[in-house]
Amino acid sequence: MPPDPTSPPLAGRKREALANDRNVLVAAREVFSLHGPEATIAQVAERAGVGVATIYRRYSTKNALVRALHVAAIDELAQIARECAQARATEVGAVETFLRRHILESFGPLIISSGEHPPATSEVDAASAALHGALEELVAIDREAGLVPATLTPADLMLLITHLRPPLPLPREQADALHLRYLGVVLAGLAQAAASASAPATAASHDLPPGPAWEDWLAMWSSRGTGTTAGD
Repeated sequence: MPPDPTSPPLAGRKREALANDRNVLVAAREVFSLHGPEATIAQVAERAGVGVATIYRRYSTKNALVRALHVAAIDELAQIARECAQARATEVGAVETFLRRHILESFGPLIISSGEHPPATSEVDAASAALHGALEELVAIDREAGLVPATLTPADLMLLITHLRPPLPLPREQADALHLRYLGVVLAGLAQAAASASAPATAASHDLPPGPAWEDWLAMWSSRGTGTTAGD
């Protein structure tokens, strides 16, 4: 989970514990992405450079660690989205800035092969609601600027980042270059759809159909069903 820039400086031990916790979450995300639900706490500890007991002092079970990963991932995305909305990067666009920052800065893909869906807890729900609000603001900024079509939704952005940053068996720099390449393709399509929506209808129209609702995204991402998810 990213640190809150408005919080007072932490004492030495607390600062070290926070850094260790982030290292564990980064390592766990990488290990689960590589090995799937069969990944072990021992593999996570080795990747993080800490002892197994250190992880179990913080997370009593592997499922507890997985749940922490889900909350950390959506908290981090919400913070990036808020910062991009506040910057209002009109030349590049808030959505593009957000997606680029997700690829280059976030500590891993949102969905991991852990074998567990995020449970419907108050912590997960609060984090998801905060993320939804931040993404709504991002999309509204770019809609007003004519950079994305009116049918683009926050749920679209969540599905985009899932597709744009899958785990790849490559060094981070090479993987990032490929992710950014395909982001460029996506952004070109969004710009074309936005321009098409404001132009007279033609046979070559590139209108983007309405995207999924946030509830649809939650149902796809978690174990909650709404009856309206993709594939129903």
